[in-house]
Amino acid sequence: MTREALDRDYSPSRYARDFQATLARQAEEGAALVARHPPQRLTCGDDPEACLDLFLPDASGPWPLRVFIHGGYWQELDHTATNFLAERYLARGMAFASLGYGLAPRVSIETMIAQCRDGLEAVTRWLEELGGIGHLVLGGHSAGAQLACSVAADAAPVAGRIDELLLVSGVYDLTPLVDTYVNEPLGLDVARARALSPMHDDPSGLPPLRLLVAERDPPAFRRQARDFRDAVTAAGGRAVLEDLADCDHFDILDHL
Repeated sequence: MTREALDRDYSPSRYARDFQATLARQAEEGAALVARHPPQRLTCGDDPEACLDLFLPDASGPWPLRVFIHGGYWQELDHTATNFLAERYLARGMAFASLGYGLAPRVSIETMIAQCRDGLEAVTRWLEELGGIGHLVLGGHSAGAQLACSVAADAAPVAGRIDELLLVSGVYDLTPLVDTYVNEPLGLDVARARALSPMHDDPSGLPPLRLLVAERDPPAFRRQARDFRDAVTAAGGRAVLEDLADCDHFDILDHL
């Protein structure tokens, strides 16, 4: 495949209807929710981007918890991009945390994984002190799906508390990205890309997976979702793939 074709295959904006309008609307919805229902802001370490917003429902705990990691190809957006998701979970009596991390090229993907793990540990510890945690789902969109998988595969005790992974339009094999525009701020070589790829790790120990992919996702994203589902089930794990019609890589989050 030529460099041009590979870039196109991994460019979600080329297949989306109006990604800028979608991101702007989602950000506005998140800001409006924050104004109505202010979250608790938690920081994890010295990096200001390694923080999270924790939204608590009005009901007392213990609460089912949804923690979500934003996308942006490890180099764009921040945790507030997914704050709009909290409203639907709050309405069901669930707590929601939007998890942030430092971005490339300032921060490596390995550091991002550690920051996300620390963020998950911080929010679970905080909620245990407030009233307890019920069912815990860790989710991620696009690059956030890779980060969520990596956190869940960690040997740290917090990883063992994850009941389910919700992975939306994710990247599970990073090796094809080495030769694309995406890698310019990441600086990955093939060996590091492979080591950071859930596809090339042992998926048998992961929690049950719910994989979502959009009808208008780029072909590479759709292919990776199918391949990762097959790899997990072949290793004896549990994975369900849902193909959502009439949505793209960005507005798929409206349909969770």
